[in-house]
This record gives sequence, structure tokens and C-alpha cells, in this order.
Amino acid sequence: MAAKSALLLGATGLTGGCLLDLLLQSDEYDTIFIYVRKPTGIVHTKLREKIIDYDTITEAVEAEDVFCCLGTTIKKAKTQEAFKKVDLIYPVSIAEIQFKAGSKRYLVVSAMGASVSSSIFYSRVKGEMESQLQQIGYSCLGIFRPSFITGNRTEKRMGESIGIILFSLISPFLVGPLRKYRSVAASAIAKAMLHLSNSGKTGNYILLSDQIKTFE
Repeated sequence: MAAKSALLLGATGLTGGCLLDLLLQSDEYDTIFIYVRKPTGIVHTKLREKIIDYDTITEAVEAEDVFCCLGTTIKKAKTQEAFKKVDLIYPVSIAEIQFKAGSKRYLVVSAMGASVSSSIFYSRVKGEMESQLQQIGYSCLGIFRPSFITGNRTEKRMGESIGIILFSLISPFLVGPLRKYRSVAASAIAKAMLHLSNSGKTGNYILLSDQIKTFE
């Protein structure tokens, strides 16, 4: 079987960085496109780096699989409108562009508690993203809903760091129905996304933290 090509969004983030490493190492792929705002400095024979503006992009790349690790925070985005662009509009618009161009699988990082009916803005936006993606028609749609994501971040967020420490301490006590609230490593999310993309499965899948943790 010929190797596939993939498009990765959010390659410079924590989970995206882990996934980029796996994609470049994988024998399943011979070409990896990444969309970035500025050069990463990464050099690899498989890598095709494209400097783009998500607000204006209309052209697709030739990629069977699309991986989306885009995400920000209200604090960093500064406004709810800016947050929605990164966590809803960009993931959906690229998904639509790539689907029309022939992409078959779309794997995306969402968040625990995502729901269109949530009273929490963050969770509601994530839910809207999931809902819109489910309407596009990908043969395989993988939605990954982690709780707190652990890993070596280049950008330090004090509040998030404290939350991760607390969740790491209580995670062993989260059993039964509470298992889905356990913190999960970014590397495990990346492995889970890659596994589903190469599984040959079709349909829509939602994986929670406890399911993703099996890849740690």
C-alpha cells in the first residue's frame, strides 16, 4: 500500500508537536503538510511547511488525513470572538476545504465537557465545533476530548499549571464514571489520533480521557 499524506494544524502546540514527531517517524506517511504563521525551523524530507493566514486561506493540499490540534485560551485570545476563530471557525473551515478536495479522515482535539447546550462558553464553542464537523461527511471523524493535558509546554500558564498539578494528584482516585476526568499526556492524545487514522475504521468516534490514557 502506498504511503499517505497528511495535513496537521497546530503543529507548534503541545499536542501538535507530539503528533508532528510521530507523523514524521511513521511509515504510513510520506508527506506531512503543516500550516503555520511563521517558519518553525524544522527540517525533514517528509515535511512541507506552508505559511498561511487562516482568515484568507481557500486552497487545499493533497492529504488523505487531516489532524487538527488548534486551540487557545480566552486569556490569550483576549476576546470571545477571537477565541471562536481559533477553536471553531478555523477547524471547521479547513475541514470543509479539505473534504471538498478529497480528504477522507479528520481527527481533532476537542475538550472534556464539549456540548452545544453547555452554559460554559468554552465548552459550548467546542460543542459547536464538533457538531459542525459531524455534518461535513468525512468517512472517519475522530473527536478527542481530553481533560487536563500534561506535557512540557514552551508557554507557561500559571492557572493551568496549578490545575494540572491538582488533577495529577487526584487522578488515581478518579475511578468508575469519574475516570473520564483524569489528566492525560499530550503524547497519548497524539498516539490515539494516529492510531485511529490508521485503523481503517469508518464512522464518527468520540474518545474521552480515560480511553486516550490507554495510549500512555
